[in-house]
Amino acid sequence: MNSFALTLLDSRGAEHFENVTQFIGADADGSFGILAGHIHCVALLRYGLARFSDQAGVWHYLALPSGVLRFADNQLAVTTVRYFLGEDRDAICERLAAEMAQTDSEVHTARATLSEIERSLVRRLAELSSRGAAGI
Repeated sequence: MNSFALTLLDSRGAEHFENVTQFIGADADGSFGILAGHIHCVALLRYGLARFSDQAGVWHYLALPSGVLRFADNQLAVTTVRYFLGEDRDAICERLAAEMAQTDSEVHTARATLSEIERSLVRRLAELSSRGAAGI
């Protein structure tokens, strides 16, 4: 069976797989598949689960928050901020959900901190303005 190479890239590094026989992912329009020899394409993968199989017929599941897929010259590259890879799709989906919940919490905390800094700066500027006006 014909195969292609797959490279997964995220903020932690890269993993490379040879002899991938098929890849199934999903974008805004729905699910699609890629086989060896596919035409050049680029797709924006949506939040969720993708999968690929090797020549032994083993399916590997890939959970990701979103990503960019590029296929050219029998090379498939998937780039994302973070992904989870495994053969137990339920477990990796749970890991993705937990990671995204933690990220959302961290973003919320950072925004609250920035809002407090902004309020403090506005108060300080108001104090400095009133001192400057009083000194004139």
